[in-house]
Amino acid sequence: MAILVKFDLQGMSSSKYDEIIRRLAEIGQGAPDGRIYHVCYGDKQHLQVIDVFESQATLDAFGAKLVPTLQELGVEAVPSVTEIYNIIEG
Repeated sequence: MAILVKFDLQGMSSSKYDEIIRRLAEIGQGAPDGRIYHVCYGDKQHLQVIDVFESQATLDAFGAKLVPTLQELGVEAVPSVTEIYNIIEG
């Protein structure tokens, strides 16, 4: 079952977001296994993220690689996970 993950982020500026994306790509996690969608939105000084993953297991595997980078850059991320009932593309 796919899940939607809304991250409540503290300390996520556009420059930190860009650095996180760069570091993830560097370690082969720019498009992690199991992530279906990624959306970053909001004010450039307080960005937020919503992801859709195939399962909780794929989110957990990615989180193990993401969290150390967030901690290094001083970004707090509290995920809220909800099962997806339906996805319609396009």
